[in-house]
This record gives sequence, structure tokens and C-alpha cells, in this order.
Amino acid sequence: MRDPSTADGPPMSRAQMDRFLARPLIARLATSDGDRPRVLPMWFWWDGTAIWMETSPTFANYRILRRNPNAAITVDEALSGLAMRAVVMRGRVEIVDAPREEVMATVQRIHERYLSPGERMSPAGRAMLLGSHVLLRFIPERTLTWDTTT
Repeated sequence: MRDPSTADGPPMSRAQMDRFLARPLIARLATSDGDRPRVLPMWFWWDGTAIWMETSPTFANYRILRRNPNAAITVDEALSGLAMRAVVMRGRVEIVDAPREEVMATVQRIHERYLSPGERMSPAGRAMLLGSHVLLRFIPERTLTWDTTT
């Protein structure tokens, strides 16, 4: 019998997980830089098989993932202390840097999930699309889900 103090709760169905990941929640991307763990909040888009994120090739997470593509992602929300939903995945990140038109189309798709039209048109929103971008395609190898909100 499982210890109830460590029980995460009933798992989500695939359809529930897909609906949950379709929402503009924040993913936490966990990586390892040598023996130092690192976690970053990330905007994302779930395509049904992979989680897509974007970064700059000048950022540390790009360099870290080139050396070690193993990663984990958590997307969660807490409605109260006992009412929680979560998707926790372990897998690998593939860096996608070409073709540029496809990279930027996915970058824009991710930004549209999180920014209102006014925010996208603001100087800060437009500046976010300048410079170099690469995509981080996270391919889950193991997925755990739970939903204690029902």
C-alpha cells in the first residue's frame, strides 16, 4: 500500500493533460550545469508530443543544453493547499535553430499565448522578437500527472 503522505493524487487523462497544457501557464525547465542544478520559468507551447520553448543563443540555458540535453519540466497550479494539478516530465531537449522562418513562426506562436495584442505591439513586446532566437524542443520520455481539484 502506498503511503498516503506521498500520494500525488489521481492522474489526469490524456485529454485532461492536453487541455491543461493548452493554457498559458508557466513551465519550469530544470537543467544541470555540471553538478549545479538550474531551474528557469519558461513560456511554452505544447504540440501534443513535445513542449516548445524559445531562448537566445547568447543565454546560459542554450549553452547548458548544448552540453547536456537532459532536462525535466514541471507545469503546475495550486487552487488551494490541497487542490493542485501538475504535469511533470523528464526527457531531452533538442535545439532547433533553422530554418529561421519556422523558428520565428513558433516564437511568435509562443508569445501570442502569453501577451495580449497590445502587449505584443508595445515597444517591449516588439523588442522581444528582435535578435537571435532558437527553439528548445523538449521531448518527454516519462510523464507523471495528477489532479486533486475534483
